[in-house]
Amino acid sequence: MEEIIKEIRLKASMKALERLKEENLIDLDAYNNLMNLLDRRIKGKKYFYKFDVEHKPTAVVAFSGGVDSSTSALISKNIFDVVGVTVYSNHIMHEEVKNHVKNLSKKLGIKHEFIDIDMDKIAKDIEKGKYHPCGRCHKAVEEAVINYAKNNGIKFVVFGDLLSVGYLSIIPMDDGLIRINMPAFLSLTKNENREILRQNNIEINLPYGCPLVKKAHEHKHMRKFTIQRILREVRAQVVDKDEGLKNILDMLNL
Repeated sequence: MEEIIKEIRLKASMKALERLKEENLIDLDAYNNLMNLLDRRIKGKKYFYKFDVEHKPTAVVAFSGGVDSSTSALISKNIFDVVGVTVYSNHIMHEEVKNHVKNLSKKLGIKHEFIDIDMDKIAKDIEKGKYHPCGRCHKAVEEAVINYAKNNGIKFVVFGDLLSVGYLSIIPMDDGLIRINMPAFLSLTKNENREILRQNNIEINLPYGCPLVKKAHEHKHMRKFTIQRILREVRAQVVDKDEGLKNILDMLNL
C-alpha cells in the first residue's frame, strides 16, 4: 500500500511540474533538472539525486539545520546553485543550534546566510498562553525566506515540507517565484531523509521542538496541539508510528 501511495504522489508531482512548463512558468533548465530528479526517484535509484547537470539555476533553501531542510539542501545543490537561508531569533534557536547550522552548511558545501526576525510579540503572546506558536512562527519564517528570494531576484524557493505532496509540492507564487516542497515533491519520508543524509556521512540528532514550543508547554492545554501536529505527520505516512510516539514522549518532557 505504501508503494502505491508513493507512486500516486510522484505522478501527481510530475503532472504539477509539467503544468508549470505548459504555462511557461518555469525555465527549461530548471524543468529538465527537476524532471530528471523525479524520474530517477520514480525508477527507484538509490542515489537518485546524484547526476550530471549542465546548468544550475539559483534557489533559496529554507535551512533550519534539521533533517528535512538538510536533506532538501543536499538534494537541491545537485540541481540548483543553492543559497541556504536560516531565519534566526533567540526565541526559536539557541546559540548551540546556530553553531550547528553554521557547521552543517559548511559540510554540505552551500552558501549560507542568517536572517534576523523580530518574534518578540509572538513570544509574549506565548508566555500568556494565547495560542500555540507553530502556525505563526512557521508563517513568519516562510515570509522571511520568500522575501529574501524576492529581494535578491531568485526565482526558486525550496522548503523541507513533507506534507504538501503531489500538486501542492511545486507551485507558482507571486512575482514569478516557484515554491518547491522538496521532500513532498519526491514523496520522501522522514526515515528516507535520514538515509540520504547517512549516505553523505551526516547524522542529525536535534531534540524535538524549539524554545518557543517549550515555553508554550508551560500552559498544559497547549500540549495537545503539538500532539495533533505530530499525529498529522503519522497519518500522512511521512513519519512512522514509532517515531511519532517518540516525538510525543519527547514533547511531554520538554
